[in-house]
Amino acid sequence: MILIVAAMQEEISEIIENEHPNINVLLTGIGKVNAAMILSEYLSKNSVDKIINIGFAGGNIAYNVNDIVLVEKASYHDFDLSLFGYKKGQVPGFPEVFQSDETLYNQARKVIENAKSGHLFTGDYFMTTPVEIPAVFDMEGTSLYQVAHYHNIPILSIKIISDVIGMDDHYQSYKTFEQTKGAHMIYHIYQKIKEEF
Repeated sequence: MILIVAAMQEEISEIIENEHPNINVLLTGIGKVNAAMILSEYLSKNSVDKIINIGFAGGNIAYNVNDIVLVEKASYHDFDLSLFGYKKGQVPGFPEVFQSDETLYNQARKVIENAKSGHLFTGDYFMTTPVEIPAVFDMEGTSLYQVAHYHNIPILSIKIISDVIGMDDHYQSYKTFEQTKGAHMIYHIYQKIKEEF
């Protein structure tokens, strides 16, 4: 069984209206703790073959609003034990970065036209500070990767760029995207997943 995981109702409103019998949908709420808690609870009660995280994300430098990004790897931008010899973003006992499942990534690459690739950074605040490397930012994704790694379940995150850090009218641009086209773009991705996965 495929589990689609998203943070917000606004992201999956069209999916919920058109669910598929072999795909379950899980809504976690916003933030790392909510995401990890709800996914962990679900996995304790249900058998899952693969996890697909879909949702909105901020981007910078290499991305534009409406870009679809297949996440190659994920890490935290607000976790730092580098003083103790860990890489910035690394949680003790876990990899320096979490990798997307190669098979899922390649399947998505085949069916989602013109998708870009990227490194997802997760933290518990809405990112507005420019970062000088190509990056995608959200508030849940890496915690889902951490839970999936713990349970040894393949995972892939697919993000739609809802806003670009440093853009004019940042907040209003994000809200416009969320309210007008975001859910429809995610539903289009969902349809591709049903066909290929």
